[in-house]
Amino acid sequence: MLLSLPSDFLLDVFENSATGRISYPKPVSITRIPGLSSEAQAVEARTIGLVGVKLDGLVEQYRKRFGVVVGTDLARELFAEYTASLQSRLNLALAVQRSAAYVADAVYGRILSGPVVGDALFTAGGTGAGKTTAIRTSSQTKGLISKAAIVYDSNFNSLGSARAKVTLALEAGLRAIIIFVHRHPVEAYLQGVLPRALEEGRTVSIERHLRMHRDALKTFLRCQRVFADNPQAAFLVLNNTGHEAEAFPSDIAYLKSVQYSKEELFTAIQEGLDHAYRQGQISEALYTASCGRASGSPNQP
Repeated sequence: MLLSLPSDFLLDVFENSATGRISYPKPVSITRIPGLSSEAQAVEARTIGLVGVKLDGLVEQYRKRFGVVVGTDLARELFAEYTASLQSRLNLALAVQRSAAYVADAVYGRILSGPVVGDALFTAGGTGAGKTTAIRTSSQTKGLISKAAIVYDSNFNSLGSARAKVTLALEAGLRAIIIFVHRHPVEAYLQGVLPRALEEGRTVSIERHLRMHRDALKTFLRCQRVFADNPQAAFLVLNNTGHEAEAFPSDIAYLKSVQYSKEELFTAIQEGLDHAYRQGQISEALYTASCGRASGSPNQP
């Protein structure tokens, strides 16, 4: 069951136009995303409103559906306007993103506040890296997800958030296992992000994709240094580039050696998108969203 928005929730909600935040009598404050379409802004406001008045219900529903696997992508599934169709998933993924992240963080805190024993597993890596599949199939890591007391499924791209979540898990008495899955950004987009978008509707622009890969790598390496002396924190690396059957173990030194030209990556992905669009493999809506444009079509060769 998807929760619907109470018709009278606006009576208890006000928006601060100076800060761009929507606040409530409850301690819930979520920053708006700038630059959204008018439709997406309206959905964002309604979604934030729903979190403000029914957070406990959303957390309960989440835990019934997804158990101890926590993540923003899963939390998006709680919002009916987003899940209505493939088109709504494409158009409204950003509109519900921060509300979904808020719910995911609340679920994470709720689970850790109870009795927990064992491992907290964190996924790390850029969009389209195939993190979950790689972890489940690699001989080094398979079985860790099913045995974990909690799994935080994310890109691990924000140092403040990542450090705080690992610290919370350690303070709860869990061992923290952070697994970075590396995949070449071009392969990750054209063979990871794009096929998922065709199946699930949700995509990410080239610019955001490249930023996510860069930030996830930096965050993982910085967190590894922060927790290097803590025996309860383990940092593992899997290489998922060009290996369909199984990602193979790698190490921190390999990640430190990874260097890319953003311009070359952007051009290669753009060319792949142009080809897919011209071949009729993706819709114009998906193409323009992937390129990060509101409208337009690829230049003809």
